[in-house]
Amino acid sequence: MSGKIARQLVELCQINLTLDRRPVLREVNWTVQRGEGWLVTGANGAGKTSLLRILSGQTWPDSGKRGGERIYHFDKKPSASPIGLEGRIAWLSPEAHQRFVRLETPALVSDVILTGFANTLLLTHRPTAAQRAAARIMAHKLGLTKIWPRPFAELSQGQQRLVLLARALVAKPRLLVLDEFSDGLDHAARARVGAAIIQRLRAGAAVVVATHRTSDVLPGLSRHLQINLGLANEVLMPAKEKVGTSLRDVRSKAKRSAVESQSSPLVLEFRDASVYVGDHLRTTRILHNITWKVHAGEHWAVLGANGSGKSTLLRTIYGDWPVARGGVLRRFGKDERLLPLPEARRRMGYVSPALQHHYAADASVVEVVASGFQSTYGLLRKPTQTEFKKAIDEMRKLRASHLANRRWGELSFGEARLALLARALAPRPKLLLLDEPCDGLSPTARQRFLRAIAGATRQGTQVIIAAHRAEDLPSWVNRVLRLQDGRII
Repeated sequence: MSGKIARQLVELCQINLTLDRRPVLREVNWTVQRGEGWLVTGANGAGKTSLLRILSGQTWPDSGKRGGERIYHFDKKPSASPIGLEGRIAWLSPEAHQRFVRLETPALVSDVILTGFANTLLLTHRPTAAQRAAARIMAHKLGLTKIWPRPFAELSQGQQRLVLLARALVAKPRLLVLDEFSDGLDHAARARVGAAIIQRLRAGAAVVVATHRTSDVLPGLSRHLQINLGLANEVLMPAKEKVGTSLRDVRSKAKRSAVESQSSPLVLEFRDASVYVGDHLRTTRILHNITWKVHAGEHWAVLGANGSGKSTLLRTIYGDWPVARGGVLRRFGKDERLLPLPEARRRMGYVSPALQHHYAADASVVEVVASGFQSTYGLLRKPTQTEFKKAIDEMRKLRASHLANRRWGELSFGEARLALLARALAPRPKLLLLDEPCDGLSPTARQRFLRAIAGATRQGTQVIIAAHRAEDLPSWVNRVLRLQDGRII
């Protein structure tokens, strides 16, 4: 019996969690032992993130006996509190990523990684020489050496996720809890991260991974906890998701179908366009002399490794970043001076991880969806009844209408992504810009979304989608743009 106790790391006994008078977890019993690798799955909103937050000490269960019991066995004396376990428990989720993005104090990549030793948002301690050396070694393992001195806020979504994974791993935690860790990562980055995680498992740490993509299940994960409507049960490991096509197949298909449609109207035109990101103190050139045309009837996949400039390209089209002097960007056949940005945005729908960070936690979900009619980050005016109706109709198509009256801050990452997809589709845009739109979605939600996009294209909407995975690219994509280091290749 004593040997069994020694292997236990965290025990959850009869855990209940209620949020906004809504039961999220119900009588969950779960024991995580040293050296175990757990896969946690479940539909969007099933309670996965809430369970992982309790496991890692980010959230407490309901108060009193009703909440159940959480016990940490990190030291000789068991404890119900995570206080004092900083550095020994590492936690990464889309919500944690969002907190770093929203930091008002600028932070360098090196500083963000070093916060992993004390598990703080800002670097509040003076790192030792050993800690700095360990941080540099981890940055090298994950391919981050080149961006070590850069501001975190300037990085792409995938680069930021890699930095936060380095932060989670740098202190060699005994419990590593990762929620949708691979979203936004290219194939090479996923391979490097997977090797680092398996190394922690072999060193005796417990690793818990929640994901919707069974194609990303690491070899060291051998146990499977499934969450359904707040209930948790251990089940057999799932079969790996079959991917019917590859990015190489997508490129080959687009090349075969790329007959120039010069007679079709121009929807977008970049000419010798460069884009710089930053502020008045420091700027970084992300896109270099882009020349590219999008004609009517074309649907584009934008491919490239993390940091290649995909997100910046889409944000430039949407108007978040300007083209530098000397370059040209024409939207819908008109120069920027003849088609003001607010009018251009009313013809576009946009989904991205960056957009997901903009909304206040207390906004209602239906208001977020209805803001798509105003093409604003928030509401400049109260939506009309017609706009509210169209917003709810679009949510219904994605089977997300039950979220309409919830608060934005209450949603899981996947539920919020569904709402943003509805926001983009509701106004029937002429051009749909999608940056890794399927991240955080369960397989069934992903299929519903792809069907909804196909329906929009049949009504004349054109699509530009940036993705790392072939399964996220619709079959009707007929053009491919590939970027490398901010240049078209």
